[in-house]
Amino acid sequence: MKYGLGDVDSMTVRSISPLDGTLIEELNETTPAELKEALGRARSAQQEWYRGTSRQERIDMLRELGKTCQGAQEEMVDLIHRECGFPKAAIAASYKGAVNGIEHYVQEYEGWSEDFPLNPKSWKDTTARVERVPHGVIGQIGVWNFPFWQTMISAIPGLLTGNAFVFKPSEFSTLSGLRAAQLIAEAGYPQDIYPAVVGGPELGRAMVVEDFDALVFTGSMATGKDVVRRAGIKPLILELSGNDAAIVRADADLDMAARGIATGTFSREGQICIRIKRVFAHRDIADEFTERLLDVASRIGPKDIGPLIREEARDRVHAVVEDAVANGARLLLGGKKAEGPGFFYEPTVLAVPNQDLEVVREETFGPVCPIQTVQDDEEALRLANQTPYGLGATIWTQDWQAGEELASRLEVGNVWINDCVRTLPCGELFQGWKQSSIPSAQRRLEMFVKKRTVITHHTCEPRPSWFA
Repeated sequence: MKYGLGDVDSMTVRSISPLDGTLIEELNETTPAELKEALGRARSAQQEWYRGTSRQERIDMLRELGKTCQGAQEEMVDLIHRECGFPKAAIAASYKGAVNGIEHYVQEYEGWSEDFPLNPKSWKDTTARVERVPHGVIGQIGVWNFPFWQTMISAIPGLLTGNAFVFKPSEFSTLSGLRAAQLIAEAGYPQDIYPAVVGGPELGRAMVVEDFDALVFTGSMATGKDVVRRAGIKPLILELSGNDAAIVRADADLDMAARGIATGTFSREGQICIRIKRVFAHRDIADEFTERLLDVASRIGPKDIGPLIREEARDRVHAVVEDAVANGARLLLGGKKAEGPGFFYEPTVLAVPNQDLEVVREETFGPVCPIQTVQDDEEALRLANQTPYGLGATIWTQDWQAGEELASRLEVGNVWINDCVRTLPCGELFQGWKQSSIPSAQRRLEMFVKKRTVITHHTCEPRPSWFA
């Protein structure tokens, strides 16, 4: 089972620009022994640091991290663009989204109270408090498609609550991840509070079975299942694959739906877990909607969405498209590798006859939009829910009440009505249902703490019910 794909061997990790296929830098891979050493240093540093800092001091340090990240934005955007290929405007937007979320978590953290109210009649002379304690040292296996945002939506709440991390950037975005870790040190955190290690799938597997107090992983559902099998009993914070559906109702504003679905499908060359990956259009508007979507998609150029991350990723996307066409789908647009350097693939639109095709059943991590005509909202809802994925969905309608009612019946953790691919500040409550996420019912700050309940009986009088 691969913990990401990569141009790796047993000794090195290669950073390659998907914009033109050139080698940026080759880095030595961290050994298992070095991983253990990093964990040991982080554990010692975390215990000393957490005991030696107050809540306010950790708040002040996090705000300083925000300032440091703001100062490094242009440099980081350039680096991520070169290493991952995404348009700079998209990178900058997600970068700001992570940094701007700092105050959200600070305000939530400041509002935490330990007091737990008890009924004085049944709990005479007794108080209770619930302490929130950091896990300790968290193993964080990074993702390449949001190398700053996805890193920081764990680092920010995790550091604020007093944890340390050992962080492995994705082998596709190693340089970006290393620079993000360096920014944390530059902001004034102890060096061993957030050490970074370098490696590919083998190092990821080693981290899963290592003695971390919790694990953070973002990636495919298949790899997430492997993490669950091998990690043992420890808290797991997993954000896995999505196969998000878009429901286009008969009353939808078709210009808005076409533009929104094109954005939600093709942005970042379709390499987003919450991108729109299946479209169900009502029969009354399916043809007109499709024509408008084709018009928008035909004007999207390579610089608007960027390349796929590697040549083998492009080959996989193309194979899925070819399989769909061979099994009954109609190719309406695209379906080809773009000419020239880099790993670009044309925005692709397919008319699909049913749910049997791989392009509909499974997550396709590329700029592919399969459209299926449905008879009514009920069929759209049934097909949208007919999947083990439960990350997100979109609804396009001018009837807000009907949209809200549909949203309440979708088996996903995130629903957008007439919008797409926008999350709450710093990833708050961005969680999936079914097999797309663990956990799926907590505020993000709460994921990075364990709880201790302390009950104090403020008297030396035995309880009446005790044995004499």
